[in-house]
Amino acid sequence: MSRLLSLAVSGILAGGGLSPALAQKAPPASTRGTTPSNAPAAEATAAGKVLRPVPAAGRDTAARAVVTPQAVTPAPAGGEGAAFTAGLAMPPFAGGGSDAALSYAGRLAQMLDSTIVLLVATFRNTAGQPVLGAENPQMLSEVERGRWMRCRGLYWDLTTYPAALAALRQALPANPRLALAAARLDSAFQRDSAVAECDNVASMITAPARWTPWEAQYTAAARHFYRDFYGQTRAVHERDRALVFALNAVAAPGRRIRMPAGLPPNPPFAGAAPR
Repeated sequence: MSRLLSLAVSGILAGGGLSPALAQKAPPASTRGTTPSNAPAAEATAAGKVLRPVPAAGRDTAARAVVTPQAVTPAPAGGEGAAFTAGLAMPPFAGGGSDAALSYAGRLAQMLDSTIVLLVATFRNTAGQPVLGAENPQMLSEVERGRWMRCRGLYWDLTTYPAALAALRQALPANPRLALAAARLDSAFQRDSAVAECDNVASMITAPARWTPWEAQYTAAARHFYRDFYGQTRAVHERDRALVFALNAVAAPGRRIRMPAGLPPNPPFAGAAPR
């Protein structure tokens, strides 16, 4: 946790802007290739949601999490799920040419790192499994309910990143490695489905009558989340780091950005072993 707080403080001192690159370990070579791939991205799994907005009629208002991001916090995104945010939504790319695209890409990479770091911290030292025998929301502790609400805000913030990246990719300078890094990050978003369970579980807590049988649906959603979220989220984070590596390769020395520290291989749950 101290590493996360250190990251947050250092980002705030940097003001969220583009800063000189630090001597940190680059992402694995497997994330940095040289030729863009045209292979279609994998689609959603059983949850039916990936990191993009989905229909959310009749949602209840949830409390907003107070966060300390590593980068500048943008205004909350509009549209579906706008009531739920941790303050880390990515605003759309406004255009302006290659220089503007590179600057925006650096901000996107830093904001995505901040969001993922906070998401992982939200579930640090938890049991990593559903609460056994929970037949209704009242059988979950207040801390547990608050955790799912915070995660819901982070999930909806994360849904703004694929759209932001899609608009950005058209404006980036022509560079094969940069194009590949952006394409692979997009593919990782498309495979990230487990974090959407935070939205489902939060809805089960605030509107339990909509989920019948409640215990079975809560257990299935929480089990899916705990099983897959860290591996999928870490994959997105590694692609984000690869994007930073590619951006710094084309940026002027004074406009390079800090390489985000890699996430550990083991999930954040109490007693979890490396996978």
